[in-house]
Amino acid sequence: MKFEIDMSGCDLLKKNSVIGISDCRGLIRGFQMNQEIIDSLLANWKAGKYFCRCSKRGFGFFKAMIYSSVICCLLESIGKPKEVELEICRDLRFHENNIRQRLNKLLRKKLGIKVNSIIFKNLKGSDVDNYAYLMFKDNYNLLPTYVNLHLQDIEKFLI
Repeated sequence: MKFEIDMSGCDLLKKNSVIGISDCRGLIRGFQMNQEIIDSLLANWKAGKYFCRCSKRGFGFFKAMIYSSVICCLLESIGKPKEVELEICRDLRFHENNIRQRLNKLLRKKLGIKVNSIIFKNLKGSDVDNYAYLMFKDNYNLLPTYVNLHLQDIEKFLI
């Protein structure tokens, strides 16, 4: 099953940034980061709770880990398909290989999902791009596409 994934917002670890997923057939879901989760993730990373080392150089890899974890949570929330083909927008440049390796590992080992392909490309104008932007601008959470994730949901793919 093919999925498109996009992020809207200036930075993954900024309040209200959104990661959205679409099955290319009308199903769209997304998660909007909140300050409480961001603060907890950063505090736990600095405390050494995750295997990624806390350093200036490791910060980009840490974002890639979080990005991959949220994608796994979103796939889990829509019913864990047996096979996936992922088209991911190039939001975290220079970490595409980290994201690809991490998603392959997490999806296969933790969720039991077969990964057929992971492609990074520009998704401007796609449904997921448009909805992620709408969710980013939605200050009142009025859209029916939100997935409620908690720190524990994200951390189960970080630890």
